[in-house]
Amino acid sequence: MHARIKHLDGMRGLAILMVIGYHAYARWPELLPYANLTQHIPVFSFGWLGVELFFMISGFVIFMTLDKSDSYISFLKKRWLRLFPAMLIASLLLYAVGGFFPEWSAMTSYLRNLLPGLIFTNPETLTQITGIEFKSMAGSFWSLYVEAVFYLIIGAIYFTLGRKYCLPGLLVPMLLLSASSVLKSLGHPIFIDVISKFGFIHYAWFMVGCLVYERMHGRDKAFHYAIVAFAMLINFSYYVKNAGVMTVIPLLIVMLFFIASFYSKQLERLLSLRFFTAIGFASYAFYLIHENLMIAMLIKLNVHIKSEMIMLLMPIVVAAGLYYLAWFITKYLEPALRNMLKGKRTPAPEVG
Repeated sequence: MHARIKHLDGMRGLAILMVIGYHAYARWPELLPYANLTQHIPVFSFGWLGVELFFMISGFVIFMTLDKSDSYISFLKKRWLRLFPAMLIASLLLYAVGGFFPEWSAMTSYLRNLLPGLIFTNPETLTQITGIEFKSMAGSFWSLYVEAVFYLIIGAIYFTLGRKYCLPGLLVPMLLLSASSVLKSLGHPIFIDVISKFGFIHYAWFMVGCLVYERMHGRDKAFHYAIVAFAMLINFSYYVKNAGVMTVIPLLIVMLFFIASFYSKQLERLLSLRFFTAIGFASYAFYLIHENLMIAMLIKLNVHIKSEMIMLLMPIVVAAGLYYLAWFITKYLEPALRNMLKGKRTPAPEVG
């Protein structure tokens, strides 16, 4: 890793804080009455953009991983060893505590619902294939299903066609998605439903990260910018259609913030603060467990705490507790499980 990457850990920290803010203060006003006061505050209501930040970071680091991998299989194995241990721990944890939180229906205590997370496949697709109804152990797992398919696709392009086809190749699924409405009218609805569940619309964000990485290494070409700009247009039009034209502003801000962090010493310093990098260190486990456990605990607390002011502070307290749990998972449980999967006895240093 070259010296400039420290701020990316801080950016992971910022991204998870945005997502937590969104879930705690904007996403569930019907379950958490205090959120009616905060749900329209932009810093909370647009907190879901933290996931797009994660996608840009993924896009940035993916070439690093690809360049260090000998083959497609070794690349997939590395990615799997990076993602699976925390996913297994988080899934089992959510499954184990599900019964303590009957108040919240999203806590699914069915054994079969462990499957989507553990094989990184969205439950809708599994339901369509098997006819058995699957749900995720946590709503936030959706972005990992998107990541997993992204790895499969970009790895395949990189190891068959080569690096220079990676960005154009990522545009193909986005175009497939754009063409899907036409296909739907021709009568292939099930094919479309499958395509739409893979999250191809988010590939524009991975592509931004990829392009910034190529730019940092002097490999960017004019046509790369055209391809990524086109991908962003597809992505933005999707958000405009679903959330209104004003959504373009926060989308642009998040994108420019990511890019600027590589050029602005101030931003780099800000994101390298211990506060952000420490949260960034545990951000993956934190992301996997935060929504279900936090919302479930807040619903429980809301029964007993009558003061809205105190309830407004409770997400901070609960999230802090969950952070330490995520830190423990990241620091101890994850490496131990990873070494078991690798068949190693000694703990290996953590690689991001």
